[in-house]
Amino acid sequence: MAETKWKRCKPQDKAAIFCPTKMELGALSPAIRDTGLRGFVCGVGPVSTACNITRFLENERVHFIILAGIAGTYLEKHLLSEKVFVAESEILADFGRCAGDKIEMFDIEGEEIHQSFFLVHQKEDLAKAIARCQVLRLAPMATVSCSSGSVDRANMIAGQFGVEIENMEGAAAALVCSQYGVRLLELRTVSNLAGDPNRSNWNIKGALELLMEGVRQVPHILNFTGGVL
Repeated sequence: MAETKWKRCKPQDKAAIFCPTKMELGALSPAIRDTGLRGFVCGVGPVSTACNITRFLENERVHFIILAGIAGTYLEKHLLSEKVFVAESEILADFGRCAGDKIEMFDIEGEEIHQSFFLVHQKEDLAKAIARCQVLRLAPMATVSCSSGSVDRANMIAGQFGVEIENMEGAAAALVCSQYGVRLLELRTVSNLAGDPNRSNWNIKGALELLMEGVRQVPHILNFTGGVL
C-alpha cells in the first residue's frame, strides 16, 4: 500500500486490538481510545483466541491484529523491567507429547503442523519502528494451554525453546493471522514469574499501567511501516 494512501486510512481500517480478558480490555480502554482503534476480547487460551479472531476476520478487513495482554516471564530480570515486550516469535510450547522432562513436538509424515511462528524480522521496517520506541523490546514468546504452575515446568519450557515470555494466546493468534494474510503485533507486559502460583507476588496493576504505554505506541508503529505487510 502506498504510504500516502496508508496515512489516509481510518485507524479502524488499519488494525484492531484484542485482549484476552474483559479486565485487560477495560484497563486499556483509555489508551485504546487514544489510538482510534477498536478493542475486543479474544478470550483466554488458544481455542477461544483462534475462534474469536477468525470470526472477526471473516467479517472485517484490517492489516494488523494487535494482541495486548499481561504475561509471565521465565527470566527474573524482566520482573523489574519497564519494557513492553513485543513478540519476535511464538511457539505452541505444550502442543505435542508431554514426556516427563520435555515436550516432544509432533512430526507426522506428510502433515503440515503449525507450531512456531516468526512475527518480526530484525531487518524489516516493523522491527525498526519498534526499536525507535524506547518502551518496547522484542522477545521470543511461548504460548501454552496450561500456564506453568511450578518452577520446574517453567524452566523446562524456557530451556527447551529459548523463550522469555509465557502467555496463552499468541501462537493461536499468529496462526489465524497467517491464514488471512494479516500481520500480528503482540504486546505483553510482565505481571509475574512463570511458575510462581503465589498471586501476592504478582504485579497485575503495574503491568497493565505499563501496557497502556505500549498500546499508545501502536499508531506510531503502524504509520512508520507505511502499511507494508
